[in-house]
Parts: sequence; structure tokens; C-alpha cells
Amino acid sequence: MKNIKFIISFLILIMASLLSHGQKNETSFLLTELHIFTGTGTIIENGAVGVKNGLIDYVGATNSAVTKNYLEVISKSGMNLYPGFIAMNTTIGLTEIDAVRATRDFRETGDMNPNVRAISAYNAESEIGETILANGILFAQIAPRGGTIKGSSSVIKLQGDNWEDAAYKSDEGIVMDWPKMFKIKGDDDDPQGYEPDENYVKNLAAIEAFFVKSEAYSKNTIPVERDLRMEAMRGIFDGSKRLYISADFIKEIREIVAFKRKYNIKKLSIIGGYDSWMAADLLNENEISILLQRVNSLPQLAEDALDASYTLPTKLAAAGVKFCFTMDGSMETMQNRNLTFNIGTAIGYGLNPNTALTAATLHPAEILGIGERTGSIETGKEANFVLTTGDIFDMRTAKIAGLYLNGRLINLETRQERLYKKYSQRYTE
Repeated sequence: MKNIKFIISFLILIMASLLSHGQKNETSFLLTELHIFTGTGTIIENGAVGVKNGLIDYVGATNSAVTKNYLEVISKSGMNLYPGFIAMNTTIGLTEIDAVRATRDFRETGDMNPNVRAISAYNAESEIGETILANGILFAQIAPRGGTIKGSSSVIKLQGDNWEDAAYKSDEGIVMDWPKMFKIKGDDDDPQGYEPDENYVKNLAAIEAFFVKSEAYSKNTIPVERDLRMEAMRGIFDGSKRLYISADFIKEIREIVAFKRKYNIKKLSIIGGYDSWMAADLLNENEISILLQRVNSLPQLAEDALDASYTLPTKLAAAGVKFCFTMDGSMETMQNRNLTFNIGTAIGYGLNPNTALTAATLHPAEILGIGERTGSIETGKEANFVLTTGDIFDMRTAKIAGLYLNGRLINLETRQERLYKKYSQRYTE
């Protein structure tokens, strides 16, 4: 009899828990009177977005929305709505203070480390992360550094209690450097142009040997001896992972295209791509996308125009090359908060604003393999978007008014704001 009572009580508790959980998730709201920038190239004036249980339920004109279908109707008259932005090829959460070695956890020893997982080192409590989040960037691709084959990159949400909670798509790609065909002459602070790198052939041979071994290993479903490095490379050959290769010059880019064909690599993107506009047809033919270097960068060659980096996105867009933006360069981690303003520079040099938005939201989502879930404001996708009172690409007018992740409004307060309030109150008493 006691056992029966215990079982009944246990079942009642489970049912109550399930009911309360279901009630908690049954949320819906409608944002109205918006300028909606969908990320697909269309703009909806006086638009509305409906959200149910974290997913976008309606996108269209305000006067066509059925308000009774939502628990809450919120007017956002005159505000702009954008998809959540995505920071690419970052060390967000892998380093905190560059000058303090103990806070840097993005590099491993060795040269070929595809099995090194950036996600396992991610610090969800990073104070840099919250400043980036507050500027409209909801997701980031985190990638290791060091060596030739650096390791496995992952996609994280810039909000979570720990790395497991923040993980959005783990180990989605492998990041590597292409060996340099040219090296800088002179000192770093006084470059004298470029000259051929005598180690190029040797370094390329090492990569070729590693890929030959990896390809052979990938053909064995049950290997005689399990190799963690080879296991990490499997996805490159079966198409479940993307290969990201850092390269800038046209000759290197052409070599990478030949490399992709030789090993039948299904998904490949180039990081940097300074000369990529010269090989636009080749890139399109081989379905290679570009993770562009920081827009606000100096020319790499003395004979290049001063605005070479500013106009590069416009050139790629005109040629139909799929690209997205990165903030690679000095102080990359914290500079990701200025991602939208760097994109604003490209817009000032001819890039269409709608194209720029797609390249900052939908394109990176598609490259990362999460385009069916996020990256644009479309029915059925997750409600991940940014609400502003000005043009998000214009540092003079941009002001984040709200940030939604899975339909949940996020607290945008950063450490700097908390300290400001703390000491403002102290010295006004």
C-alpha cells in the first residue's frame, strides 16, 4: 500500500512539473509599427513581428497582423528591427586580458591540432562578451589560434551560464593557415614589401601529407587504432564540417582552390581574402565563401589604393561572391563590439546597406550551418533580433533599444554601466 501511494505521489509531481513547464514556455507577443530589415534583402515599413514560444510566427504589415493571437501587443513606433548579428573567427571567451597570460586560453602547442576544441575553453563569464552582446551581436564563431591546423571552431550564444549552455553548434569546422608564399621584407614596424618565402614548398608538403593520411583514415569506419586528430578531420571529407583557411594573396587563393578540388573538400571558406576579388569567378565556380578581414584595415601593398580594404566588400558583392565580415587584427576580441560600425565604413564606400546586412547575418549563419534556425527575420526561425532607435551601422545614431534571443528580452547592462551607477550613487550622496 505504501508503495502504491509513493508511486501515485511521484506521478502527480511529474505531471505538475510538466504542466508548469509547458505553461512557462507558452509565451507570445507581437511587436508593431516597425521598420523591419529582414536580412534577406527586403524591408517592411510599418511592419510587425509575432513571436510564439521563441519562434517567429508572423512577419508582415502591422495592419494585417491578428492581434488576438498574441498575449501581448507592443508598439515600437518608428524603431528598426534587425536579425541578430554574428561575429566570425573570434577568440571571444577564450581570452580576457591580452597582457595577462593566465586569461589567454586559445592556443595549444604543436602544429597540427584539429582535435583541439575551442568550445571546451569558452568562458561564459567573460566581461568582454557582454559588451559585444550589448552592441547587437548575439552569436559568435570561436576558433583556436596557433599552429598550422589550429583546431575545431564552434558557434556560441553570447549568453549562457557555462560553455555547455552557451554552445549553439559545437565543432562545426576546422581552422587552419595556408603556408605563406611571400614574407614581409624588413622589420614589422618598417616593412619593405614582400619576397618569396623559401619555406613554402616544405610547409605545403607537410599539409599535403597530413591530408593524405586524414583522407585515408576517414575511409575506415572502424579504424584499427583510433587517432583523435584523424577523427576530428573526418567531417572535412564527408561534408559535415567546413574547412576555414587563412590566406590573402591571389596565388595562395588559387592554390587553395586546387587543394579543394584535389581532396574533394565539400565546404571551404577563406579567411582574409585580400585579393579575393581577383578570383571572383573561380570562387563562385567552386562555392568558396570569404570571411573578410577587418574593413578598417590598411592596404597590404604599397601600390594599393588607400581605400582597398574599404571597397573590397563592394567588389565581392558586385561579383556575386558570398562573404561575411570579421574583425581580425589587433585587439580582435574586444574590437568585435565595433563590428557594425566597421561594416558602416564599407557602406560609406559603396556597399548596399541591405547587402551589408545580409553579409553580417544570413551569410554567416549559412556558412556556419545554422541558416535554417537563425540569421534572418522569417517565419519559423528563432526570434533572435535587435531593436534600435537609429541606423545600426551608423555610430552617430545607433542605439540598441532591445535584444531578443529565442524570443526572450535580454538585459543589456554591462560591467561598465554597473560601475557607473555604483560610483555615481556613491558620490552624489
